[in-house]
Amino acid sequence: MAHRYRLDRVLGRGGMGTVYLAHDMRLDRPVALKVLPPEFAAVPDLRERFLRETRLAAGFSHPNIVPVFAVEEGEDVLAFAMGFVEGESLAARVAREGPLPQRELVRLLQDVAYALAYAHGRGVVHRDITPDNIMIERATGRALVMDFGIARAITPVSEARGLTRVGEVVGTPEYMSPEQATGEPLDGRADLYSLGLVAWFALTGRIAMDGDSTQRILVR
Repeated sequence: MAHRYRLDRVLGRGGMGTVYLAHDMRLDRPVALKVLPPEFAAVPDLRERFLRETRLAAGFSHPNIVPVFAVEEGEDVLAFAMGFVEGESLAARVAREGPLPQRELVRLLQDVAYALAYAHGRGVVHRDITPDNIMIERATGRALVMDFGIARAITPVSEARGLTRVGEVVGTPEYMSPEQATGEPLDGRADLYSLGLVAWFALTGRIAMDGDSTQRILVR
């Protein structure tokens, strides 16, 4: 990747990787480059699923979805380049200014719902709709969803049996649907449940499903 991208600064860190503001030297444009944790690159099942799902997301074209430009892979690294949104996440916005006014909240929910309807119509469930994965563009106020397919991509699978391992839970506990928290099969309704919890957070500035441990949050 070093021959194509120049890393400028860290935009954010999380359980599913680190996001950098980078410059794509081949196309001479800024991008957001997400580098997944090294352990994902070392597991063949995770690696192949990540590549497959991210390439699927790269085919998306929707004004409320952050576009994926390229997937980068090396022997010990997995990353993808996506559009750089000049703005901030919903989480950062609430931390800086407090709860959203109702009019802004309604627009944000409409934008995210349009993105989810588009993805669900193509058979893709996000599985990690959170305030950190919703970007608000500074110039327009438009909301864009990022990381489509990434949460699903890192769920281990057995290709030989064609089954997702029972009991695997991937996502953010505070925003999971009950069926996701118990490791059951998911469809688009799980994303809508998460969006409802995002709406509560945006309107109140508080997390609806909170607790002092992951287990207690999942039980709630």
